[in-house]
Amino acid sequence: MPIPISASRGCARPIFTLHSSLRPSSLRTAKVPQWLRPSSAQPCGRSFTTTGIRSAFAKPNPTTPIKPSPPSPAKTVQTPLLSFAQKLADKPSPTTLYEAAPHRVFLFSSYTAGAFFVGCAAINIILNVYNQPEGLHWIVSVGFGTMGILLAAAGTRFALMPAGMIRSIKVLPAKSVKTSDSAAAKAAARANLPVRLQIEARRSVPFPGVPLRRIQVDPSDVVMKAPLYNRKAPLSEYEKMQLKKQEEARRKQEREYEMNHLMTAPFRHAKQAFGLLFRNFRRGLTGEGFAPIYVNGTKYKLDITSAYVLEEGRALDRIVKIEK
Repeated sequence: MPIPISASRGCARPIFTLHSSLRPSSLRTAKVPQWLRPSSAQPCGRSFTTTGIRSAFAKPNPTTPIKPSPPSPAKTVQTPLLSFAQKLADKPSPTTLYEAAPHRVFLFSSYTAGAFFVGCAAINIILNVYNQPEGLHWIVSVGFGTMGILLAAAGTRFALMPAGMIRSIKVLPAKSVKTSDSAAAKAAARANLPVRLQIEARRSVPFPGVPLRRIQVDPSDVVMKAPLYNRKAPLSEYEKMQLKKQEEARRKQEREYEMNHLMTAPFRHAKQAFGLLFRNFRRGLTGEGFAPIYVNGTKYKLDITSAYVLEEGRALDRIVKIEK
């Protein structure tokens, strides 16, 4: 019967011997090479070390506290939470929040009407008050003088209506602090970005061609009495389709009428020009289409009929103050 006998301490290969029943006292030992004998000092070259493998798969001791690894400097600097105004100020170029139309027709109608009424008042006072014919009662000069004063007041109203109109409102880019090059200093400087608004407005002098006035203020110094953005009920897909069809039909009808009535086209265009002029004349008299806005306590005017506003006015509403 074969019996395994370990031949070497460092070798896992067993050596088998045969025990014969015919010769019980004799054992036939297999020949073992010199490098496999126990007296040999050479270790088995096929043995492997499993210490690293065991340590890798060893379970951690629950009683031993696990020390967290120190965070790297790059992870300690967190991205600062910037407000909406600071995000706009972080841009390299100015961001336009509001920009009004050139208002050429409105300026022309206002200054023309102002000059006309002031001229009529001057002529009336000179001819009918200071150069009154002899024989007239003194009450006549008082009546003409009162009429001259009213005409001069109307002319002043027209001439001063463009004064204080805001041309544009922009968010200026903030100047980054370059005192330190560390990431923490840059993050802190970015979190404290200053927000400045640049406002361009017309001066109070009633003369055309005067350069605009530029004002740099904080957003807290700008106050509006009502928000610019008017939330409307969203239209359904069917309503949008109907409006699009109606607009296309209206344009097609106007085009056909224009092509079929070419002889009367100049009169229609003149009517449109006079209509535009009188609408601006009415705005100069009543002040419709302008919203009040206060900058450092001074009252200015915003045109809410023909102007560009960022995000339909929501951007300006989120930055400045609104006092209803």
